[in-house]
Amino acid sequence: MFSFALSLPLPVKVLLVNNLGFNVGFYMLLPYLTRHLTEDLGLSAAFAGFVMGFRMLSQQGLFLVGGTLADRFNYQTVILAGCALRVLGFGLFGVALRPWAVVGAAFLTGLAGALFSPAYQAFLARLTEDHPERESVYALQNVTSQAGALAGPLCGLALLRYGFSTLCAVAAAVFFLLLLLQWFHLPRLEGTERNSSLPVLTDWVAVFRRRDFLIFCLLMSAYYLMFNQLYLLLPLSSPNDGSVAALFTLSALLSVALQMPLSRFVVGRFSRPLRLAAGMGLMALAFPFLLLRVGSVGPVSVNTLVTTTLLTLGMMTVFPPALSMIPEMGGERRQGVCFGVFYLFAGVAGASGGALTAWLWELHPLSLIGGLTLVGLMAAALLGRHAATSERANRRSVVPQSPA
Repeated sequence: MFSFALSLPLPVKVLLVNNLGFNVGFYMLLPYLTRHLTEDLGLSAAFAGFVMGFRMLSQQGLFLVGGTLADRFNYQTVILAGCALRVLGFGLFGVALRPWAVVGAAFLTGLAGALFSPAYQAFLARLTEDHPERESVYALQNVTSQAGALAGPLCGLALLRYGFSTLCAVAAAVFFLLLLLQWFHLPRLEGTERNSSLPVLTDWVAVFRRRDFLIFCLLMSAYYLMFNQLYLLLPLSSPNDGSVAALFTLSALLSVALQMPLSRFVVGRFSRPLRLAAGMGLMALAFPFLLLRVGSVGPVSVNTLVTTTLLTLGMMTVFPPALSMIPEMGGERRQGVCFGVFYLFAGVAGASGGALTAWLWELHPLSLIGGLTLVGLMAAALLGRHAATSERANRRSVVPQSPA
């Protein structure tokens, strides 16, 4: 893994370091925000829930805008703007005492993610367009994401003893350092639509007219529906906070340790459509184990341990090939908009699926588990078939036709 990372071009390394730092800074603060709002500021739990939801809505609802800005200007500037807004948002969380200031901080934090994520992914796709191991780069991206998600909460917990304001200041400083890193070491790469004189709506229409891409986004929504259960259904199935923390740690450690070896193993042996279908299917088959009661290992029940392991292995199998398909389906153009649309689908699936999961878990757990499994297996079969059809179409489009 390290030799492969060192062999990558400097801009790609910078983006991967940025991805690591972005996740460290984000997860350093967000897990402890709700407790700060309710215990330190004395705000209601309902208001804290509103703030968390509003932050997510601010991000998901503006993904398309962030992707469009990246295509119409340049990727570096939009990424830097996202970092700057995170500095402001996290800094404001540290000093906000009034509800309106907390809401403002949540909006800035969400807008930062909406600018950063599509621009980052589009930039990485452009830089790896001709790279023979593009999928391995996305596997390495997942490693940095999970490493950040693992290290962030631990750093935040250590900093909380000095006060929440100190925690916010350090988290903001992380994003400021990332801003400086990218200011000096990222090239100014113009978006593919930089010189376009057409209205922005033209870019959106062009992407939404790509039926194969929209079907892909819809099918991948099932991935994010199942992925979000790691943060919703598994905690609901766990007896205490200690077991929840252990499951999150297990998932992150598996991703960091096994993502690259697993990707190298399956890429050399199985087609991309088969990897997508198998990974999604493995995620779907993880959920029925939650219905079993077969003892525990320390604070963690065996059923949640098995579910977490299968879910994480499935995610590691799906994520790299799925991310590598997005720029291809977009024709290697309008990649900011393509990633914006992709994350918009993912956000809607995650948010709506989360609300439905919480409701069904209390009403009828068996129906919820059965529904998740069925949806996941259907999506796995359809995604594999769709990916195979798209690859055949792409191969035909690049084969020169013989003269009549």
